[in-house]
Amino acid sequence: MANPSSGLFHLVMIKPSHYDDDGYPIQWFRSAIPSNTLACLNGLAEDARRRQVLGDVDIRLHTYDETNRRVRPDRIIRMVRRAGGKALIALVGVQSNQFPRAVDLARPFLAAGLPVCIGGFHISGCIAMLPETPKEIRDAQDIGISFFAGEA
Repeated sequence: MANPSSGLFHLVMIKPSHYDDDGYPIQWFRSAIPSNTLACLNGLAEDARRRQVLGDVDIRLHTYDETNRRVRPDRIIRMVRRAGGKALIALVGVQSNQFPRAVDLARPFLAAGLPVCIGGFHISGCIAMLPETPKEIRDAQDIGISFFAGEA
């Protein structure tokens, strides 16, 4: 395992899928439309890396679109630990039907001590339109997940 490097930051962006009626994540060999949210956020992160907005930090971007790629938290955790540095796991563009899957994906990252945030329509809509925070969001906050209004 590599020594942690304060000059290395992994931004892991995951666009989660959602569960089918039997509780399995829906995935396709080839998706019809790749995630626009993931592509846009990756572009913004690439620009931040290029401009060195974090100073002298090597920002490594990792993108996963679960609709067409299996997301293996255990492998992502090992990759981050081997390389060292800090990391943020960002579950992006999360819609209401994807929120349960996003929380399930977050659990192993949290257990490994990696910070997790969720952004997207579900969070944004709940914050903007509901008089109080729904129970599923409060429960997710209780296990350590942070939330952002907007896509991420």
